[in-house]
Amino acid sequence: MNKGILLVLSGYLMWGAFPLYWALLNHVNPSEVLLHRIFWSIPVLFALVYFKPSWHKNFKAAISSKKELFFLFLTAILITINWGGYILAVNLERVVEASMGYFLAPVINMIGGYIFFQERISRLKQWAVFFATIGALYYVFSGDSFPWLGLLIGLTFSLYGIARKAMVTSAVPGLYIETLLLLPFIFIFSLWFNANYDLAIFNINVSTDILLILAGIVTVVPLALFTAGAKLLPMTTVGILFLITPTLQFLVGYVLYDEPVNFNQLLGFIGVWVGLIMYSYALIKGK
Repeated sequence: MNKGILLVLSGYLMWGAFPLYWALLNHVNPSEVLLHRIFWSIPVLFALVYFKPSWHKNFKAAISSKKELFFLFLTAILITINWGGYILAVNLERVVEASMGYFLAPVINMIGGYIFFQERISRLKQWAVFFATIGALYYVFSGDSFPWLGLLIGLTFSLYGIARKAMVTSAVPGLYIETLLLLPFIFIFSLWFNANYDLAIFNINVSTDILLILAGIVTVVPLALFTAGAKLLPMTTVGILFLITPTLQFLVGYVLYDEPVNFNQLLGFIGVWVGLIMYSYALIKGK
């Protein structure tokens, strides 16, 4: 198998299996899980950035630019909301809803590219956006409740990607800076959280402690694999393979966790899938 495909696939498969990991921490307050996810990512990112010369050089260039740091702070807020939203979705048994958000990400990215980067959208891609949007709207209004969490996850993920596309800092060094910028807020929130809630770490069992500490590796490794593989592949291939992630998340929620999906919601998903198939075909054919 092509090395690039193997790397990207590994990252996507790990992202797709995220519900399985975060579900193991459903007995922990989602806010504490998010704190550990950010905090334990820092040493992992430090090691990666320090030992890879190109990332280290990119890191030093980014921290010397006030403009870049400002925008990295904004993207840090977006990724925090996205991470926290997904942990909450798993905790509330709304994995299927969250997968819809990620299914919509390519469509939102396409619209964002058209608006912010003047990227032209072919007629076929316009039809893809149309079908995916109609499917998403049908899903939104056919359920018993408004799927705000799934939309929040998809929107923050897409806005994060669009914002990072406009910046010079690459993925891993950028995430390292983002987590460092969040560190003071994590410290303050940790003090408040400890004063108002019981901490899970070191107070429940060893397996919980290990899962919380490994949250950093679980978060960073898929991104590092994706970044390494994406450099070796056309973006067309990278974009199409991304559909593996929300597909796995949907299957985990629907098949393994038996989350309810009514017929009308399934029709909404089908509309989104039709749009994504058309989008993938347009990418393959260069249309």
